[in-house]
Amino acid sequence: MGRSRRRLRFGGNGNGHSAELARLIETLSPVYVPVVSERPPVLAPVLELEGLDPWTEIRGPALAVEEDQEIDGAVATCDDPAQLELEPAEDAAATRPENDLAEPTADLAEAIAAAPVETPAFMEAAVVEESTLAEATLAPDATGIGDAAPADPELAVAPEPPPAPDPMEILYGEARAAAEAGRCDEAKRIYRQILAAQASHVRARNNLALLLDAEGNHQGALVEFDRALGEDPENGALLVNRGALLGAMGRYAAAERDLKKVLRVEPANAEALFNLGVVMTKKGLWGEAIPNLRRVVELEPERGAAYYWLGEALNHVDDLGGALSSYQRAAELQPGNPRALYGLGIIYDRLARPDDAAHMYRRAREAGRR
Repeated sequence: MGRSRRRLRFGGNGNGHSAELARLIETLSPVYVPVVSERPPVLAPVLELEGLDPWTEIRGPALAVEEDQEIDGAVATCDDPAQLELEPAEDAAATRPENDLAEPTADLAEAIAAAPVETPAFMEAAVVEESTLAEATLAPDATGIGDAAPADPELAVAPEPPPAPDPMEILYGEARAAAEAGRCDEAKRIYRQILAAQASHVRARNNLALLLDAEGNHQGALVEFDRALGEDPENGALLVNRGALLGAMGRYAAAERDLKKVLRVEPANAEALFNLGVVMTKKGLWGEAIPNLRRVVELEPERGAAYYWLGEALNHVDDLGGALSSYQRAAELQPGNPRALYGLGIIYDRLARPDDAAHMYRRAREAGRR
């Protein structure tokens, strides 16, 4: 029988395929034979080649047979495991029964036992990788799904402690609590303490201005609003508050500028719409006030003051039915509002209902005395 050379070709670059190579060799049931080389003797696998189709490749690392000829056995003649070249072994056929490579002969068994067995470097890498993965165990949780636990708990990074509370925010909370409890002087003192330490604290300055306005110090409140807007000139809440204050002070043009500036950015800002409607009624521009006030009651149907001012505007444009319903709704939402009751008396007078008018005037006087 003529000898022919056959080559086993390993697909890929020979790196990172140790696990696949190990499984492939185990599947093919190789027999290891010593390889003669200048280096210390090593063992090379002799593979049973029957059943492999010519040029069949198995994905990485793969074996391919380049000739369709029968070979009894083969030994490695190439040191590169990625391009392992096999050729017929002269002594392999003489020491094995024909077509039987599964069991080594006695001489071959002695040679295998005497030869040193070393794990190739690429096989060692696979072992290290697998052992590393084995250490990453899962800790089950209540749902049965766990997270990878660190190999060494002492190396786990401790969570960062929460940041220390801002002392200015602590004082701000105390000031608000004092104002809500009716201790306005204490609240003003704390707000000023905050502003002495942090002049840019816009919320503290706004709240201080509101307290000053509530006690009748309109000019002091206006100074604080101006300073706050110097820090945050586009703040819509500050502009609305200053606009309302300017309207109360009779400075209607300045109030209108602030409020319209907000509405250009926030057309559905109910506070800006309400205060602009009030400013327009005070300027006597009833027709301009009505759309703003109608929009407010659409956005906030429970806002009694908006119904009152809408009733005022509708009364002045002689929409008596609209004025009557607006005043009635205001009186329902604010039973103690004497101005809404007085407005109803006026409408009843204009509708020639004197008894109803007299009743509303009497209720308005009683509400005003409370």
